Amino acid sequence: MQSYLRNKIAAVFFAALLMAGCASHGPYLKLDPSLNTDIRVYENVQYVPLIKLCQTYGIEWKWDSVIRTAVITKNGKIVLRPGSDRILVNGEERKLISPVVLANGAVFVPVTFVRNDLGLIVEIRPVAEKGFEKIPPVCVPGRYSIKSIVIDAGHGGKDPGAIGRRLHIKEKNLTLSIAKKLKRILEDNGIRVIMTRDSDEFVSLPERVRIANSSGADLFISIHINASRSRSMNGFECYYLSEATNDNARALEAFENATLKTDEGTVVEHSGNLDKTLWDMKLTENRRESAQLASDICNAVDNSLVARNRGVKTARFYVIKLTRIPSVLIEIGYLSNKFEELKLRDDGYINRVVDVIAKGILAYKNKYERTEGFTL
Repeated sequence: MQSYLRNKIAAVFFAALLMAGCASHGPYLKLDPSLNTDIRVYENVQYVPLIKLCQTYGIEWKWDSVIRTAVITKNGKIVLRPGSDRILVNGEERKLISPVVLANGAVFVPVTFVRNDLGLIVEIRPVAEKGFEKIPPVCVPGRYSIKSIVIDAGHGGKDPGAIGRRLHIKEKNLTLSIAKKLKRILEDNGIRVIMTRDSDEFVSLPERVRIANSSGADLFISIHINASRSRSMNGFECYYLSEATNDNARALEAFENATLKTDEGTVVEHSGNLDKTLWDMKLTENRRESAQLASDICNAVDNSLVARNRGVKTARFYVIKLTRIPSVLIEIGYLSNKFEELKLRDDGYINRVVDVIAKGILAYKNKYERTEGFTL
């Protein structure tokens, strides 16, 4: 009898040790038996197709063919990239036992990914034992919230930006005025605002990026006024990071990025603690949120009829390419258009435009928080 008790106690002790040793893993998720026939072996490691995994557990799957990255979402978000053993789970880095594999057009993940990591976004529903009440899931307050925003007033100091053809209005003055007005509205709504500049001073593009990345902010909004060789061009645009898709976008990139030429000896690195693959995965995650932010701002412009909405566009502006948070660049209007230049001189018009931009940002904030980072 004593021997039996000793063995029982030892068994419980080792079980406790085993559970403690698994503390670094996510909630244990058992591989569904239906996936056993899909298992493949690469470099002596068992893998399972990611798309079959998503279908089995009811997970949404998206593939970005531009930078070859997969994003899966359910009760959270996981970002994976073929060739890398690093993944992002709800924004936090985790390490797989083997890299993600891309074979014959399909993405494969190690079977251990299911056991150790997938449970972090897939709710596990254990069968409740008789006499025990199921404990409701604990929600972490503020995990998905927009608390602070960086507002970047384009140009400044020795860099005037675009200049109006008729009234010679300088872009740098307009962007600063708009940024300050937007700051007041957002602060009235309980959001902390960080300005890249709050006076007529020159701030290099790398310095703007540094401010954004070190601020701990949740969003980056860069304010600009457009210009074109075509005097008829007019309207409101909102850009997020992607490959430039047309000549206008490429020309605008060249103009907005021209400030780099005035910076001597500037070197910008991704991050001392972030390898290239992880950096690209963060860009993918941020790009989806940036696209949603740009869409919400443009929808607000559409609904207000305050300006002609030229819509959401994509380009590779320096300040939104190297920031590590969701970022957009807004072009309020065209100083090269004489009618729009007159409107941009009117403080009442500027106030209406700023109010609409703020409504778009707040709509994004509400949606982001309500859906827990667009995962619901």
